[in-house]
Order: sequence, then C-alpha cells, then structure tokens
Amino acid sequence: MHFLDVKTVFFINVITDCLGILVVTLLWINNRNRFRGTSFWVADFVCQTVALFLMMLRGMIPDWASMVLASTLVVSGAILGYMGLERFVGRKVRQAPNYLLLAAFIPVFGYFALFQPNLAARSFLISLSLFIICAQCAWLMLRGVSPAMRKTTRATGVVFAGFCLVSLVRIPVIMFSLNRASNLFKSSGYDTLLIVAYQLLLIALSYSLTLMINKRLLLEIQTQEDKYSKAFRSSPYAITLTRLSDGLILEVNEGFIKMSGYQPEEIIGKNTIDLHLWDNQEERSDITNQLARNKAVREKEYRFRKKSGETITALFSAETIMLDNTPCALSVVMDISERKCAEQERERLLAELASALSQVKK
Repeated sequence: MHFLDVKTVFFINVITDCLGILVVTLLWINNRNRFRGTSFWVADFVCQTVALFLMMLRGMIPDWASMVLASTLVVSGAILGYMGLERFVGRKVRQAPNYLLLAAFIPVFGYFALFQPNLAARSFLISLSLFIICAQCAWLMLRGVSPAMRKTTRATGVVFAGFCLVSLVRIPVIMFSLNRASNLFKSSGYDTLLIVAYQLLLIALSYSLTLMINKRLLLEIQTQEDKYSKAFRSSPYAITLTRLSDGLILEVNEGFIKMSGYQPEEIIGKNTIDLHLWDNQEERSDITNQLARNKAVREKEYRFRKKSGETITALFSAETIMLDNTPCALSVVMDISERKCAEQERERLLAELASALSQVKK
C-alpha cells in the first residue's frame, strides 16, 4: 500500500500547513482586538508546521531535534490550540493536567527515541496525547459552551471529534501492525493514510476556525443591530434617517410620527424639501453642507413644520453615517416649543415686573 512516499506526504503537509498559518494569521490580525485566543491558534499552527519540517530533516539533523523536539512541538501546539479555544469562548479551564501530560510525554518519548528506539511506542504516545487533548477541545466546542453559542462552535467541535477518531484508529493499527518499522519514513501504508487523515483534519480545522469567527461576527452584528434598532424605535425623541444628497427619508421612529403628525407611509420615501419639514430651507442647506464636510451638528435651535402646518421650535442634532457607501444623516429632533413658550412668558412677566417697579419708584 505504499502508493505515497511518506516524505512526499510530509512535504505536502508542510505546504498546506504554511497555508493554514496564513489563514489563522489573517484571522488574528483582523480580530485580535475583538476576540481573545486567536494568537494561540497561530502558535498552534506554527508549532505543527515546524514539527513537520523537523521530521522531514530526519537523518540530516540530530535525532533529538527531528524526533523529540518535533513531537514535543506537536503536543505543545495542540495544548496551545486548546488554550486559544477556551479563551475564545470565554471559559477558564485548568491547564495543569495538560502541563503534566506534556512533562511526562517528553522524557518517555525521549527514551523511546534516543535510548530504546521504538517507532510503535513513539507513535502510540503521540496518538494517545493528541486524543486526550483533542477530546477536551471537542467537548469544549460541543458541550462546554452555552447552548446559544453551540451553533457557532459546532463545526470546530466536529473537526476535533474527527481528530479523536483518527487517533483511536491509529492506536490499534500501531499495536497490531505486522510491519514493525523503526523508521517513520518506512511506515506501513495504513500509517501513511492516517497521517494524511490528520493533515486533512488540520486543513478542515483552519476552515472551521474561519467559519467560527465569521459566525461570531455575524452574531455580534445582529446583536448590535437589534440593540440600536430598539433604541431607535423606542426613543422619546424624533429620529430620522435621510439621504444626505437629496433629503430622501429612509426611516423614522415613533417619536417623529408623534411629533410631526405624519404616518410612516406618508413620509418614508419622500423628500424633506417636498414635505416642507424645515421652516427655513436655507437652514437645511447649511446643515447639509456641514454634514457633507463630516461635521456633526449638536443641539442647534431650528423651527420645523408639522403636517398640520403648525411650526415648532426644536433642538436639532445630526451625524453623518454611511449606508451602502451612501452618505446619510442620522438626525435627532427634540421639541422645545413648550419650554420656549415658558421662557418667553417668564421674560414677559419679568419685564412687566420691572416696569411696575419703575412706576412705583416714580
């Protein structure tokens, strides 16, 4: 069954691992300020790639490097990947058992590599260690997160379950193999197939991590949209979303409907100029120019016209936002007509009082 040379398989694996490093590095660069743990994924893929490269150099570099160091990197990378996953989902998992596993793995593996060479024992140790770590990863992704997050982490959990399955299959293959080769590059065809299976799963892992990040981003976007949509609609102030170029009304909230007297179907899709919402169109042009220069407007006093023709005094604030690469204005209008009337009445009374006092003095 030696249809593939093991060295060729390792060379292909190094190439695909380098692509995996590129994928997870891009994930880390784009999301390092948003999600924790992505740097550990990069470290994991780097460890796996360096380990494969060292294994390929067997016979050209010391055995402690091509075997002991390389295998230690494989197990260490898996632990780092697990640490990245638990940080990504926001769970604090004790890593002491995994550290003890690594501490025991190194001397035992070194014994079967340098003092009592035994390929079957070394392969058994790697398979068992990877099974223990990948089982933890699979459980974390499939059961260790909240039910709401499982849709996001399920694909990654399935990939780690695949790692566990391959490791379990590899253990009896190692134990009962008739070909007791002492050199990895003279392994049986079954072992070569399992190495290929590991690599295919590593490729699937890079894809599932990308998918998990994208799902998490979509979930956050949906959460933000829901939060701002509720704030938009429940605000007691009048809020409008208009296209900056022509004043086309894209959305209004309940506060605007109550203040203006218009129904949504009467105003959405219409132009603020045609509806004569501004009492002074020159003020609207001035506001549009300010927003076009990315200058926010904060609590400026203007007069607006309601559907009934009545004019009101309001404080107007606005920001420029981009929707589908189109500049739009998000505006907030607070009716202060009653307050203005009260201020004017107070000023009138104060003036009358001052006039009365001056008459008394005379």
